[in-house]
This record gives sequence, C-alpha cells and structure tokens, in this order.
Amino acid sequence: MSSSRIPPRDAEVYATACQFCIVGCGYKVYKWPAGRDGGTAPGDNAFGVDLAEQQPADGVWVSPSMHNVITERDGNRYSVAIVADKECVVNAGLASVRGGSLASTLYTADGPTRSRLTTPLIREGDTHQVIGWTEAVALGARVIKACIDRWGPDSVGMKFFDHGGGGGGFENNWAIGRFFFDGVGTRTAAIHNRPAYNSEVHAAGDAGVAPLTNGYLDAELADTILIVGANPYEAQTNYFLNHMMRNLSGESVPLKRSSFGDADAEAGRMIIVDPRRTISVASAEIVGGAEQVLHLRLEPGTDIWLLNAIGRVIAERRWHDSTFIGAHCEVQTFEAYQRNSLMVDRPIADVLAEAVRITGVAEADIVKAAEWIAKPRKAGRRARALLHYEKGLIWGLKNYENIAAIVDLALLTGNVGRPGTGVSRLGGHQEAYVRPPYPGSRPALNVDEAVRRGDAKVFWIGGCNPVLTTLRAEAMEGALKERGKPVADALAATRGLDVDQRAEAVVEALKNGGTLVLVQDIYMTASANHAHLVLPAAQWGEMNLTSINGERRLRLHQRFMDPPGEAMADWRILATFARELRQLYLTEGDTALANRFRDFDWETDEAVFIDARHTFKGDGSDPMEGYAGVDYAMLRDLGTNGLQTPTRVIDGQVVGSVRMHEHGRFSTPSGKARFIPASPPWEGYAAKVAKQRERYRFWINNGRSNHLWQTMYHHRHLPFYNERSPLPYVEMHPEDASELGITAGDLIELANDMGNVQALAYPTDAVKRGHAFMVFGQPRGAAGDLISDHVDPATTIPYYKGVWADIRRVGRIPELIKTVSFLPQNVAG
Repeated sequence: MSSSRIPPRDAEVYATACQFCIVGCGYKVYKWPAGRDGGTAPGDNAFGVDLAEQQPADGVWVSPSMHNVITERDGNRYSVAIVADKECVVNAGLASVRGGSLASTLYTADGPTRSRLTTPLIREGDTHQVIGWTEAVALGARVIKACIDRWGPDSVGMKFFDHGGGGGGFENNWAIGRFFFDGVGTRTAAIHNRPAYNSEVHAAGDAGVAPLTNGYLDAELADTILIVGANPYEAQTNYFLNHMMRNLSGESVPLKRSSFGDADAEAGRMIIVDPRRTISVASAEIVGGAEQVLHLRLEPGTDIWLLNAIGRVIAERRWHDSTFIGAHCEVQTFEAYQRNSLMVDRPIADVLAEAVRITGVAEADIVKAAEWIAKPRKAGRRARALLHYEKGLIWGLKNYENIAAIVDLALLTGNVGRPGTGVSRLGGHQEAYVRPPYPGSRPALNVDEAVRRGDAKVFWIGGCNPVLTTLRAEAMEGALKERGKPVADALAATRGLDVDQRAEAVVEALKNGGTLVLVQDIYMTASANHAHLVLPAAQWGEMNLTSINGERRLRLHQRFMDPPGEAMADWRILATFARELRQLYLTEGDTALANRFRDFDWETDEAVFIDARHTFKGDGSDPMEGYAGVDYAMLRDLGTNGLQTPTRVIDGQVVGSVRMHEHGRFSTPSGKARFIPASPPWEGYAAKVAKQRERYRFWINNGRSNHLWQTMYHHRHLPFYNERSPLPYVEMHPEDASELGITAGDLIELANDMGNVQALAYPTDAVKRGHAFMVFGQPRGAAGDLISDHVDPATTIPYYKGVWADIRRVGRIPELIKTVSFLPQNVAG
C-alpha cells in the first residue's frame, strides 16, 4: 500500500506551475531530507494545519500521488510533496487529475520513471550504446557542418517543441531559435505537432488579433461563452471548473454587478460547438441547467458555414457593433466580409437553409446562438460574449478560414478588448515563444515531405514524437527506418575509430540517401528508437523555466531537483553544439560562418531568459509574450500568480496586461483590426479527403483525454494511468458497434488507405452514428497512422480531424481490460 509524508515546518518551499496543460495551475513544492517528516500538529507541519482532523476534499493534504522521494546527484535523498496552491488565482487550490500527480513524474532510479534517459546514446547497427557528451557533440557537429557546407543549411531539418510548461519555456525556445535560425539558417523547420514552421492561427495574426486576448476573469464576467472545437473539462480542467462554471452557476453574479453595475446581471450561458456530447456539455448542463446550454452538433468540416450563418443573423437583425467596427476596424475589409462571408446579397432564408443542409444544425439553434452572442440586453446594453476555440477548429477542414470565421464574429460583435469578452484559443500546452525570425516565407516548407524525399540529411527532433503524432505517421516511421539504416550501418562499421573518421563515414552514407537522426528528449520514445544520437534532456523541476498560461500569466517554474545522470537542459545541449560548430569553422578560418554560432556562452537559465528579453521593447508594441523589464527575482517575489504579459515599462515600473487590445489598437500597420473574408460557397472536401470519405464508413475524430497528457510520455510509465489505458480507446455509437458485433472492451482495428491501428472499443452515445472518436497520440496506437497528408495550402496546417476509416472486430483480450472502465464519461454529478 502506498503512503505519503508530511512536510515539516522548515521544509524548503518552491513556487511553480503545473507542467501539463495551458491553464498552468499554481503549485507549491515542499522539499525536505528523507526520513525527517513533519507531524500532524499545526506547529509540526509546513501547512500550519491540524492534519489529525479530517480535511475537506479541497483542503490541504498530501496523497501518495503528490509525494515522492528523490536522490540528488550528490547522493542525498529528499522527500518532495507537490500541492495545489490555494493562493493562486488560476486554480484556487484545485488540482486536475494530471496536476495532482506531478510528484509521481519526478525521476527516481528505483521507481516508475527509472526509464528516463540519463546518458547520450549512439546507434550502431540495430542497437544503442552509451556515448559521452564530448563524442556525441563532436560527431553530430561535424556532420551538421558537412551538410551546411555541401548541401546548404536547408539540408539540416528540425522538428522541435515551441511551447512552455514541461521541458519548454522561454529559455529553451530562445536557444532553439538561435541555433537553427541564426546559426544553421535552415528553413527546413517544423513545430512539434505539424509538418511545417507555421502559426496555427495565421488568420488571427493577419486580422491583427492576438491568439490569447482575455483574462480568465472574463469567463466569470461574460453573458455567453462560445466554445468551438474544444472540450475544456478534459483539456483545460481548472479554467473550466474554477472560472466558467462559476459563471454558469451564478456564483459570479455579484462580481458582474460590482464590475458593471448591471441591473440585469444573471448567470451566464454557454454555447458548445462539437459533434460529440462531451463531459464538458454534460457538466455545463448540470451546473447551469440545460436551458442555459446550447450544444450545436455540426457535421465535420462545416465550421465556417455555421459561424458565418450566425454572423449573418446578427448582421440581419442589426445586432452588430457598428460603433466598434467604425472606430477600430478597417472599414473596407468589413464590406468584403459582409459580401463574401455573410453573403448579404443573398436572401437570409436561402443562406440559412443552405447552412442547415451543410452543417446539420437546426435553423432555430443558429438563431438562438446569434441571440445569445449579440442580442442587446436590457436598456440597450451590449452583450458580452467570450469566444473560445481550439483544435476542433484549428485542425479542421480549412485552417485559415476557420480561424478567420471566429475572429470575424468577434469583431462583428465588438467582443474583444473589454471586460467579459475576448476571442482566444483555449490552448493545449502553455506558451513561451521567443525566437529570432524564421528565415523562410509563408507557406513554410513541409518538413515531413523533405524527410521522406531525403532532402533533410540531418533530422533533429526535440521534445516531440512524430512517429506517433504527425500526419501519415506510418510513412514517417518508414522514412526514418529506410534512410536511417545506411547511417546506422556506417556507425557500426566505424566503431572504435576516431570521430573525424566516423563523421566522414556518416557523410558518405548521407550521399547515398541516408539521414542522420538526432533526438533529444527525456524518455526513449518511438521516434528516439530510430535516432542515431539520443540526447538526454532535463525536464520541469530540473531547471528554472518560464512560461505564460492561457491568460498570458508569466510565472517562474523553479528548479528544485537535479536532472538524472548526465541529462542537461535543452538550451545547454544546443549551446554545446553551437560552440563546437563555431570552433570547427574558426579552425578552418571561416569567420563568417563561425560568427553565426557566437554568443552561446550562457551559464545559467536566467542568462538565456535575459538574452531573449532583449527582443521586447516594453512600449506597448510587443507581442503577447513580451516580458520587458522582468527578471527571475521579480518572478520569485510574485510567486504562483506572476503577472500577465505583455508587460510595459512605465517610469521604471513593470506593468502587466489583463487583456489584449483594451485600448482598441490592433497589430496591423493601421492599428485597426481587419476582417478576413472566410468565404462560402461550400467547396466540399479536398480530393484526398473526399475519396477517403466515400470509401470508408466511419469519420474518425480524435483528441485529448483528461487523464492522459499528449503522447503519455510520462503517464505510460505510471501504473495508475497505464493500467487505465493499456491501449487507445475508440468511442463508437452503440448501434454501430452492435451492427459490427462489437462490445465494450473488444479489440478492434481501424484501417484506411493510410494505414491501420488497433484500439479498444468504447460504445457510447457521446458520438453520433457513423462518427467515432479516438484518443490521439497513444504510444500503442496512434491516430496519426490513419491521417492523410492533406494540408491547408494557405498555412500547411493538416486536416488532422478529417479521417475516414473502416472498423472491424479483432477479438477480445480479457487480461488487457481488467483495469479499464467503460462506464460513460460524458456524465456529471
């Protein structure tokens, strides 16, 4: 039986935020020498609480999953307890199922996380061998230099994280950008979850609207919250529970009255646009009442039509905010939007009839959504609507126009830049983007294709796992195997030779179609299995890192333990390679190229943070990430509440920003927002997708699950999570399952022209007939194996949600499902 420990009164205390989702709940880390525990009396523990008394569910206590015993590099052992911080305004002491087990993810040599990477590895033939950092860097740098010299900088490909939380942070992102863009100069770059180096919200940027505009407080002040293509209970748990639900329950009515003096202040409403009846829908209905929730179950790929139809009703009834549009928008773009997107030249009855036919949403519900978002309240008060969206829209049929449609709707109704409003991503991971400019143009190069063609002679993967998560994932793995084999053979044949001879042999293999694969990560992932150099990285808690959450709240995630073995922070790994490359070029006398790798001599995490800070001005012109004037000492003082970016420096004082665009200024040359026409008519699906849809029976939606984070890189090693999800699950409508002879827990196969994958059947009415939903990124069955390589030509963003496949029963493995529940997940209460 597991047990936990009580931190003593004199335990060291560190402030941090959760490493997982974008909400970034605040936590406190207690650390004390193992075996010197505190007691239950208030004076004997760090909480000052009588732990002999029963504590409430939201009280202060330490469960076994919140405690661990670690061993530092000097051999000393410490107890560590990680507890949600009641003083943090983000979560007010709430812990999600992910954050409540942060301590379980810490490295221990004798625990579930013992499989962390601790030393660099080199692949020789079919096996990986331990190699020292010096030799690994020397070999890798020589091959990279040879590629730059012989084939040019674009022959060095990369796919790296760009996020905060976890192992990300401003520190690591700055080093990645400096190395690949300033140093190597490659355009063959991709962001962790897609095949190119692009924004997922190019349209918002073109409109001059930031991706994260609102504060979480605005979810308590809005009259209506619109959520498109997201499941916030599962993916942004404590934003949903601690802020949105306070609004639906009426708890925030006093706050609305005190903030606005509204005589008609009342509990908020929620509109959820999602084909599935998720636990977010069920929870909202229970908390707010079914009459306060509008669930629009649209057909796949029809978001643009639905959002524009809602906009057309608003315009037709003159509920739009003409004052805001006249003062803060480029008027000529509004005219184009009305004609192209809202189709004002056509009778509204025709437009709505077509919208109903395409989206599957009833006309009455389209009109109701328009009323909730924009119909003026009593005494002509403008409605306050908060518009949120995420992967269901971002990874939809047409990325660029999907995002344009929801941003346009916010501009049409003036719902940006004032309390209780906003148009923002809900987000997946925390953010921390700061890099030199990408050297390519738009649309960016498709790196997946470059790898498959062999154009990328070096492919460096950092903190992501494309073998599981990219589109057409089986083809990616096939390319890594095929192009990696000549290099692995060259390394095996040169075992024991000096590094220059080995590098020459690798370059010869590259000439014959090979690719050198480097992976830096914290575990041996499916992608790392194919790497020739595996580089062990530090994770959250093992370095100081900084991130912003979904309301741009910047916090310092303090270091409180050593990385395992020889693992290093990502920024330090890249700096080490940069210094090696600089020396190689200096030795050749090539000063110009050597200087591209200069100034990588940071000694501390904060030195990198400050170096990146120089890109911000602090004069009100910075992007949403701007942290001018901020240093670690300030963030330590601010604890888990931090401050909201972008910051401005006024009379020497650093001032944060509760929300973006509060002063009516947008990020365009004119300072005014632009409407981006997201035009019907319905163009249908792209040829590859349409062919798949005609051929296969089921639409395979995919997304996140509450208790599994991303590719389960931690959770696959933790018994609680691993036993609960030994395989990915697939939601099917019970009648579809019955027709195929499938029952809950059966092993099923999903197959189409891209590949096949196995999963566990989970019959549920969460999905409609003909629809299915598969948890994505599961290491034992990836939805990516089914996804075609179709991308939005305007942005190179894949249509990850657009998959059709057939499903068949394979059999049943009783032992596999002993620890799995198939009870309904989309219920609450």
